Amino acid sequence: MVKLMSVELRPGDRIGNYRLEAELGPTGSGVLLHGRHLVLPRQAIIKVVHPAFAAFQSYALQTLREACILEAISHPGVPIVYESGVLRDRRPWFAFELIGGPTLDELLLPGAITLLEVAGLLRDLSDILAHAHRRGVIHRGLRPDRIVITSERRFALCIPDWSEAIAHDAATDTLPASPDGTGSYRAPELVNQLAGSAHELVDDRADMFSLGVIGYRALTGELPFAAPGDDAPHVPALDLRPDAPRELAAIVDALLAYDRFDRPSASEVRADLDWLFDSLPDLRARPTLRDGQLARARTETEPRVAAVQARADGTGPVTGVADRDEPAAPRGELMVLGQPRLRRPRWTPDVSYLEATHVDIQVPEDDLTKE
Repeated sequence: MVKLMSVELRPGDRIGNYRLEAELGPTGSGVLLHGRHLVLPRQAIIKVVHPAFAAFQSYALQTLREACILEAISHPGVPIVYESGVLRDRRPWFAFELIGGPTLDELLLPGAITLLEVAGLLRDLSDILAHAHRRGVIHRGLRPDRIVITSERRFALCIPDWSEAIAHDAATDTLPASPDGTGSYRAPELVNQLAGSAHELVDDRADMFSLGVIGYRALTGELPFAAPGDDAPHVPALDLRPDAPRELAAIVDALLAYDRFDRPSASEVRADLDWLFDSLPDLRARPTLRDGQLARARTETEPRVAAVQARADGTGPVTGVADRDEPAAPRGELMVLGQPRLRRPRWTPDVSYLEATHVDIQVPEDDLTKE
């Protein structure tokens, strides 16, 4: 049984058009419930404001914002909102798509993953973030346990939890991001804001830092910084994973810049990874090297990389005996350099965000009734 203030919820009770089956647990300021539609063959997750936060209007508004944000993003990597309403005690709730599959955190527990998986992971996540950023939405809490790997949908990744998301033009009463013990994935400006720094501004670049930490851990098996908000330089990703394409490691390192203005946007990362997949068709065949092989592989590939770079710069021979005598780079270690880098303008939201600060909460008569 789930006790929600003056209302007790039991299996078999109704919320809207859904019959409750079980409690899934608390999350942030809400409680997650498993429900089944009364007519349609559909299961859903129902989020209700947690009883401990029921007296605070800001938490109710944040729940409404999350429902509006999920509806506004409308991306295959984001759950579908089915229904929304208000309980008798005036606490908002909404039902959204149930996404099955393991979290990215479970996938990363053994350590680093393959290069193809890292590139695909960053490409798909940047696609979701670019779509959200264009609509003026900032996630603020991206981390591996909030990313689901699913085979049930046409998009392999899904970010179901947007409880800390805000809009670029959010009202001043918007709740700050909650310190939840996973600060390693938070951007320095967000860490400073949580520490009480009023002048720190948070925009889409905060999400890009979180994406960089995820990419670094996926690529190397380690976190880049010892403490949240650390301004000390991190160990370059290529030093810990020399078999990775330099371009992929450079994208991850750029995302981890302490100054948010030095980080690429989600659209830039998406475009760069599209180029990387097109330019390195043998990415799937790259070997994963371990232990002492890493240093040896880097020593063997450095001369070839330098020769390719010299030809790209016009300082080395393009044809002739030198080219024929140079050992050919084995398949799986090919480096493609010299990608043209054009810095595009920062994101500009093209959809106005609907603030839920003046919502007239109406309690339906038949809501939360037993059969």
